[in-house]
This record gives sequence, structure tokens and C-alpha cells, in this order.
Amino acid sequence: MIAISIKLFIDAIVSLIYGNILEFSVYLIIVCIITIITKLSLFIYTNKLNKKFNNILLKANSKDHFNDCIVTSFTLISIIFASQGIYWIDGLVGLGIAVWICYSGIRIFIESYNVLMDISIDENTKDIILALVHNYKEIKSVENLYSTPSGYKYIIILTICVDGNMSTFDSHELADNLEGDIKKLDSVANAIIHVNPV
Repeated sequence: MIAISIKLFIDAIVSLIYGNILEFSVYLIIVCIITIITKLSLFIYTNKLNKKFNNILLKANSKDHFNDCIVTSFTLISIIFASQGIYWIDGLVGLGIAVWICYSGIRIFIESYNVLMDISIDENTKDIILALVHNYKEIKSVENLYSTPSGYKYIIILTICVDGNMSTFDSHELADNLEGDIKKLDSVANAIIHVNPV
């Protein structure tokens, strides 16, 4: 996506400098409309799958379909303007499209990089987990909170401190309940709670 955006940007600059003239045809409009409908349908379908499976490849694919839909919509606009003899809109639209696609590509690259490089959970998710911990009055403190990536999700490893007089059964039941709460988060694959006595 980033490579395509660079090529589009260069082509748009060339179009603005040299003033490329488009040879209008009604078939261009028909092809654009068919492409917009097709790509919009594919975006809705892949985006639905992405929400179901939370898969970064599906997310990239849905973004690509959405970008194609945007690109073709603006291409249709520039074709309509070109049919009226206004050719500079094509180059301007090309610049906008190039920037948009580059931005989307960079965002997907960062997300993929974070998965590949074992980046820890974000601060927002960490705060949510700590808020879940604080819901249990029996937990006196949190010693450690670690995370390790598991595909596009994370395994949470947590050490909590409870009253030393609490029974083993009660402390493990507490840990099991907390694990269940943490595992409900979309970005969490599993949670492991270690219990220490105060």
C-alpha cells in the first residue's frame, strides 16, 4: 500500500505539471460504478470477518478494499470534471488519494510490527486490567503485571497479594474469577494469576 501510494503521488505530480488530458468515455463511468459497488461489498464482508476473528490480515484486506472504493470514487469525480474540460482536478485528487493510502499503510505496518516485535500491551489495556483487579477487595496489592504476545493477542501474567490467613481454596477461587474477568477482554488470549500471601 505504501509503495502504491508513492507511485500515485509521483503520477499525480506529473499530471499537475504537464496537464495530462483524459479522453472521456461513458465506459469509464460504468467501470467506476461497478468497481465501487464491488469493492464496497468486499469491504463490508471482510470487515465483518475481521470483527469476528480479530485477524490483522483480514483487517489489512478490508482496508485495501475500502481504499479501492475511495480511490475509485474520487477517480469517478475527476472523470466527471474532465468531461467538462477541468483536467487539473485529476492530479489534485491523485495527491489526496496517495496521502490517504500511505497513511493507511503506515498504520497497518505499525500494528504488524508491534505483533512481530513482541510489543507489550498498551497502557489503556493495562489500566483496564488493574481496574478489574481493584474490583476485588480481598486483593491487597499487585506485585507484577507482565504480558507476552500470542499471535495478535496477549497472555497476561499477574502476581497478586492476599491476606496470608485466606484459605488456599478461597485464594485460588479468587484467582480463577479474576482470570475469567481478564480473559473477557478482546486483546487477551489467556491470563495466569499467581497468588502470594501478605
